[in-house]
Amino acid sequence: MNVNRKVGNGFEKSLCEYLSNKGFWAHNLAQNAQGQPFDVLASRNRETHPIDCKVCENDVFRLSRIEENQRSAMTLWEATGNGTGWFALRLKDGDVYFISLYTLNNLAAKGVKQLNERDIRMMCISLDAWVSLCK
Repeated sequence: MNVNRKVGNGFEKSLCEYLSNKGFWAHNLAQNAQGQPFDVLASRNRETHPIDCKVCENDVFRLSRIEENQRSAMTLWEATGNGTGWFALRLKDGDVYFISLYTLNNLAAKGVKQLNERDIRMMCISLDAWVSLCK
């Protein structure tokens, strides 16, 4: 297993554990040969959200890292009456921020190619704030 995958898998596992401790049913989807469109399903109070975890090694998130199968699956997920699709971005210092696919699509439509640490901290919501939104 390469280092990037190991770091990513650790992030997915720790996010599931954190969310479980906050009253969510959280499931880390197993990696498989075909891949899956997101890493985690988190459910609480009759709303289930797909979450894709991205480690931002240099505190930069390139929007090109969003795969087309993620975009289409998260869009269909929400269109069929489920919760919003989210990306969980982990910075070098371990802070985690959430940003919706909807917001990322809007940024991409405006020509934004990447988010730096300042953008992430200003435009995204912290993990704890996201948990609070999911009442």
